[in-house]
Amino acid sequence: MRRVGLAAVVLAVAGLVAACSGGGGTVDATGGGGFNFVQQSAGKDFVPAGNRHEAPKLAGKNLDGAAFDVASLRGKIVVVNFWASWCAPCRAETPGLVQLSKANPTVAFLGVNEKDPSGAKAFVRDNGVPYPSVVDRLGTLAAGWPVAPGLPSTFVLDANGRIAARFTGPVVPEDDLKPVLTRLQAEA
Repeated sequence: MRRVGLAAVVLAVAGLVAACSGGGGTVDATGGGGFNFVQQSAGKDFVPAGNRHEAPKLAGKNLDGAAFDVASLRGKIVVVNFWASWCAPCRAETPGLVQLSKANPTVAFLGVNEKDPSGAKAFVRDNGVPYPSVVDRLGTLAAGWPVAPGLPSTFVLDANGRIAARFTGPVVPEDDLKPVLTRLQAEA
């Protein structure tokens, strides 16, 4: 009986180590129902201009209740970040996203808050987030995007509204996003 118990503990620890390793595994932060969060970057994909596809529709109400549609940003490079205030990696990447958004006034930034509008308002206020966030109360907006089964996920749209880059897991804006923005600005 002790061997079975020891084997169960060893398997549980091995599973935990695998989930939190550099493979970008997800850890359930919601008690089993909803989004997970991604501890480490699981993927960075840049799409060459000839292979890009139109971004899915993204429209809803922002945190203040006003209507917002990402289509209104056509003509600009747009960074779309799917996040939640309860997501530790989302919280960690926010200061860098805020700094990058302020340093790049010609680039539009948009957050998509997943299932957390009340916590999101306080988080945005407390962290000085200058860009809007659309509320996705039911996860239906995220369902249309190639979002990993975890948060955060970040997309960069080119000026034609096509997905040019996707980041699964937390981004380091200076290392991950800035080179993509520079590349897209050179395309224009």
